[in-house]
Amino acid sequence: MALTRKSSTLYRALVITSRRYCEKAEKSVYQRHEEGEKPRLVHGEPYPEWRKQWVKREGEWTSKLSVFVEKNPSPDILYLFSQAPNLTVQKVKDWWANMKELQEIENQKYLPERVATLGANLAAVHFFCYRFATVRLKDSEDWIRGDITNLKLPSTYTDGYYVEAIDCANFHHNGIRYEGLENLQNLNFLKWLSLKNNKHVDVWCLDRVAGHTGRTLEYLDISGCNLCVGGVFAIARMSALKMLIITDPGDNMDLQAALSMLEQENPKLLIKAIRPTSDNVNNSK
Repeated sequence: MALTRKSSTLYRALVITSRRYCEKAEKSVYQRHEEGEKPRLVHGEPYPEWRKQWVKREGEWTSKLSVFVEKNPSPDILYLFSQAPNLTVQKVKDWWANMKELQEIENQKYLPERVATLGANLAAVHFFCYRFATVRLKDSEDWIRGDITNLKLPSTYTDGYYVEAIDCANFHHNGIRYEGLENLQNLNFLKWLSLKNNKHVDVWCLDRVAGHTGRTLEYLDISGCNLCVGGVFAIARMSALKMLIITDPGDNMDLQAALSMLEQENPKLLIKAIRPTSDNVNNSK
């Protein structure tokens, strides 16, 4: 009997919760605003006045524009309004650049839904090729390149797409970022990777590359990237690496020493240092 009563109580609670949720979802924010806010009760008692938001307390003024806001205003929006009296053209440019960067980071994020639909390898082909990178498949000499207007790729999982090489030298919007490198995971046939002149590639990116491809990657080009001592230690985790192309470290003695240690740890590794070009210098700036 106790079990039946408990089950009945749980069922009734679920029904009530789901019904209220559906009723709330059917009504627009405008309808709920016209009906007014229902009094909130806690254990059958009115909600204490001192615990309410200040805009909902008696005597406080509320703008009619609040009909467009269901929750508390974002701190970013409040900060933007606070800067209105001191708004300058440069601040607007900085804000716009920041928004573009956030959009690009969001655009490069790893999407589990894409991998679940296409599989890890075909999903990587979609991600890289549609962002102006080129991909070569296992047992193939042709590179897959193009854009969304002329590149026709399968929209569901298709066997035979095993990524062996990726060239990100022309990756759009100033290069691949840390978030985008998450799309390298589960590429078990990847042996060749070029991140040449990608200015966002740093020690954290190299650590992510090592974590995802360290057991298979044999060729890595990071010339024109931000290489530091920590990045060399990340490269040391790539046990299968045979060829490494970097920009000449110049007079950076710490970086030279780290590279020497890397050669000692992996005698099969060949490190090729190239002189920085004018494009590399501009990208580093």
